[in-house]
Amino acid sequence: MKDLDINEMRQAIHKLASTLPIGISIRSFINEDRSIDYELLKPMLKGVPVKTYYMSRETYEVFEDRETAECMDQVQLAVDLYVKEQGKWPVAEGDSRGKISYFLIQNYLRTIPEETMYVDKEQGLVSFSPPTSD
Repeated sequence: MKDLDINEMRQAIHKLASTLPIGISIRSFINEDRSIDYELLKPMLKGVPVKTYYMSRETYEVFEDRETAECMDQVQLAVDLYVKEQGKWPVAEGDSRGKISYFLIQNYLRTIPEETMYVDKEQGLVSFSPPTSD
């Protein structure tokens, strides 16, 4: 057993993702309940974390609770469907930060999240932080 904080877990996942052979997806490390499969990570982590962490299947972000990972997946899928059907990002007109308009995607959501989310228009990924412009 090993005591890893969430940042150490995120770093391990990032490192793992960059070393996976072609054809192997990081999704292989996500259990049905969105918890991370530590057995597959044991060699890289040199142990099994004490705490259970969860990962979004759509964005591969790591969280301390399953509900946040599920919420992010729901919003990512809704954004993807909206873009596919409408041909544009579901952000408020004139918003340059990519803040998602839940009003625009409400028909694609089971529940409206309480937290503000953003979409990175270059990568198409949803996040709780506005995209950084380089």
